[in-house]
Amino acid sequence: MALTGGSGFIGRAFAEAARRSGYRIRHLSRQCPVGEDEWCFLDLSASDIGSPDLKGCHALIHLAAHIPADHQDPAEAARCWQVNALGTLRLVEAAVRDGAGRIMQTSSANAYAPATNPPDESAPLFPRSRGYYLGSKIMQEIYATERCRAAGLMLQTLRLGSVYGPGQRSGALGAMMRAAAGGIIRVQGEGRFGSDLVPVKDVVQAMLLLLDSEESGPFNVGSGTRTTIAALAHFLAERTGAAITHEVADNEDWGFPALNIDRLRALGYRPTSLVDGLRGISVGLKISPSI
Repeated sequence: MALTGGSGFIGRAFAEAARRSGYRIRHLSRQCPVGEDEWCFLDLSASDIGSPDLKGCHALIHLAAHIPADHQDPAEAARCWQVNALGTLRLVEAAVRDGAGRIMQTSSANAYAPATNPPDESAPLFPRSRGYYLGSKIMQEIYATERCRAAGLMLQTLRLGSVYGPGQRSGALGAMMRAAAGGIIRVQGEGRFGSDLVPVKDVVQAMLLLLDSEESGPFNVGSGTRTTIAALAHFLAERTGAAITHEVADNEDWGFPALNIDRLRALGYRPTSLVDGLRGISVGLKISPSI
């Protein structure tokens, strides 16, 4: 299989699991990875990505994306569109040209329009925040779907919740765990921001399930539960003894909803509990299931 985004924490976890399952991997990236996997140069930010070699690959696994350092910066809109939307379209063209059997891509479940009930895969996409990035992920889905439909190529899109796990370099959850280890967890405002937290091992579980499935289209990947910053702070404090302080914040962001994951559950997907998910990355913390 061909793999983009193999250097990210999701890509590394998937590649390791895929090798154990007997898959051979050809990385598509700007830098040659360490190890015995195959490699082909690819720069999705280029206006011409060249001709990445996908010959002999039964699947293209597309994880690479540009995520802005500052989601409020309008200058990021062009780069998000160039890499996430147009870069994906050019990559799909290469997969069609070289006869790949299927494409699996990751998108963001945070792009759903605000809703009172957990959105399923038929719910409308219209993000209330982080529009430059999430808008480009919606366009990525539209472009890939349009081209794959015309070519008769299977497309599986994983709409991911808020992913966390070992090797993650950013994210509120990791920052809060480091703060808990230091003894003080600082919460902005009332901590109303929330999202559907999903450990990276569950994303890998979903990817391997779908590789063995002939089901196509979008799939929500999450826990089915929305966790707020306030709830997460209390969760960590109760298990580590850390103190919680609240800092003044104007116009708190509500965040994102829990996801309806019924479609993936029907294929055998089983989400990990928050306790078990955190235990896997709680180096230096004493995370126990008891309160």
